[in-house]
Amino acid sequence: MDKYTYLLISAMLAVIWLAIIFARNDLKKRIIKASIAGGFVGVIVEFWYYQDYWRPPTVFNTAIISVEDFLFGFFITGIVVSIFDAIFTESRVLNEKRRVKFFGCLFLIALTNFAIFSTLLGFNSIIVSTISFIVFTVIILILRKDLFIPAIMSGILTLAVITPIYAVLFNVISPNFWNQYWLLANTKFGLTVLGNIPVTELVWYFLWGCFGGVAYDFAGGYTKISKFK
Repeated sequence: MDKYTYLLISAMLAVIWLAIIFARNDLKKRIIKASIAGGFVGVIVEFWYYQDYWRPPTVFNTAIISVEDFLFGFFITGIVVSIFDAIFTESRVLNEKRRVKFFGCLFLIALTNFAIFSTLLGFNSIIVSTISFIVFTVIILILRKDLFIPAIMSGILTLAVITPIYAVLFNVISPNFWNQYWLLANTKFGLTVLGNIPVTELVWYFLWGCFGGVAYDFAGGYTKISKFK
């Protein structure tokens, strides 16, 4: 069953992804655009994660890059960029400065961080990525203070989505998964909570939710209009 576990994460996320699209058709365009980008980024960053964070089995037994990497990046990114809006936002107004090139620079900096701090200096890639999320989110919030609540809530909502998925997969379906395929098991970073859920995973999802939840509006210059005003 372990070889299907990574794929099952994406399959369960796909249900949430589809639910958001059906519930909020007005978000469909941004979800699909962000999901496609997230799929390709997911393939790229797994090059580093596979080196020092985890080595999960895959359906096609690929050694580094797998279809699961694209699917996971696709669905989690689509959820992250839309989940706050799906619940709390009525619409978005284009009235802020567009920062597409600036955001592109953040992406290049993220890849540079992996190359320098992970490949050259030996820092674990999960630490490099989570610190990058923190720094990039802080930069965004300094420039766009109106995105503070959406950022934090997006992180919380991302956790609310992934925690029950992980609880089922890693406490019931594949309870030994992290002991076998997680390279941080039995290290100082190998803490788990709620049974067999790694703390590093929950921190990563929260911080990715904070950053990804406001990245689209930051780059595009959109302001969120709340349903509750």
